Amino acid sequence: TFKNMLKSYSMTYLLIMVVGVLGTRLVAVYGWLALLPSLIAFIFISIVFHNYVDGLHKIEQKMGEVKSLNDSFLTAMAAAIDARDPYTHGHSKRVAFWGRELAAAVGLAKKQIDEVYFGGILHDVGKIGIEDAILNKEGKLTPEEFDRIKQHPVIGYEIVKQSGVFAELLPAIRSHHERIDGKGYPDGLQGDNIPVIARILAISDAFDAMVSDRPYRRGLSIEAALQQIRDGAGSQFDADYAVKFIELLNGYSKVELESLIRSNSPKKD
Repeated sequence: TFKNMLKSYSMTYLLIMVVGVLGTRLVAVYGWLALLPSLIAFIFISIVFHNYVDGLHKIEQKMGEVKSLNDSFLTAMAAAIDARDPYTHGHSKRVAFWGRELAAAVGLAKKQIDEVYFGGILHDVGKIGIEDAILNKEGKLTPEEFDRIKQHPVIGYEIVKQSGVFAELLPAIRSHHERIDGKGYPDGLQGDNIPVIARILAISDAFDAMVSDRPYRRGLSIEAALQQIRDGAGSQFDADYAVKFIELLNGYSKVELESLIRSNSPKKD
């Protein structure tokens, strides 16, 4: 109870009670004039308290402005990444959306859910460093070209790490292509060694890639994509998260899913 009081304004009332007790004791011993120093002390405490609260409100306002600026910056970055490939336009936002939905479904805290979302926004930032001839190639990549594509998580990781901001998103950027069986890239991480944020985004990233059209193939149907996620549970994907993702999508109507899949900026309350 005392800890809860410290976190709220209840402590203020406790301090007022202490001042009141001191005041009554002083009056009892010295008479009514003894209240004057108590009154002065109370006014001083009140001024300090109000200044403190005003300062907190200003800090909260500034933090909100910074968060809004960060959100806008990350969204603009995602748009810049996706704009390089017209066939993946809106991909980062959809990956972020499905990642956030899955993170909420598995019961992550609000802070972690936000990190999953913004990790999804920035997960492909490393593609900035991949040549257009490879990124926009119409047709199957050669082994050498695919090896080059596989460098984008490391490139993105280094870009964000050197920027000195969004350090909490680094695991999403570097590890979203890791596999539970250790056959992923770039580090060959296995099982629980893969960060939670990356395990979640690996599913949302794979799903959006499967259902999206490419120059060399049509996107899979929703049912076929979910079947591949089901088949990859425990090997490519985290088994528990894969099951939860399938349950999550089964809660949507086919019309809703088609609309979200084709959207460049999916939103759902």
